[in-house]
Amino acid sequence: MELDSGDGNITLLKGIATRSDVGFLSLFEHYGVCQVGCFLKTPRFPVWVVCSESHFSVLFSLQPELLRDWKAERLFDLYYYDGLANQQEQIRLTVDTTQTAPEDPDKDLVPPLELCIRTKWKGASVNWNGSDPIL
Repeated sequence: MELDSGDGNITLLKGIATRSDVGFLSLFEHYGVCQVGCFLKTPRFPVWVVCSESHFSVLFSLQPELLRDWKAERLFDLYYYDGLANQQEQIRLTVDTTQTAPEDPDKDLVPPLELCIRTKWKGASVNWNGSDPIL
């Protein structure tokens, strides 16, 4: 991808050449500012660093088959941890790729974490399982 600074200087951005051990998801991709490549979205282990709301947190799954078997991507749990927020409670998100998240034009407050998740699993429904959604 070419990044033009506006003054005639162009920087060529390249993705990584192989799958990484840990993945990366970004809210900036949802807004169209950048694009995270498939090798970072589909790491060797089901762990993703999440760049959202100007800091980093982590999503992970206890199911290693999530990245090896497409059937496992139908309905699965992701656990979320944000050390900066001094998180004390467990946050378990159930992601359902067979159910499309409803588009509600009157609903402005979609949790940014859900938007990050949908950069990998397009349109997926996310259930917070009783935890308060992080806005």
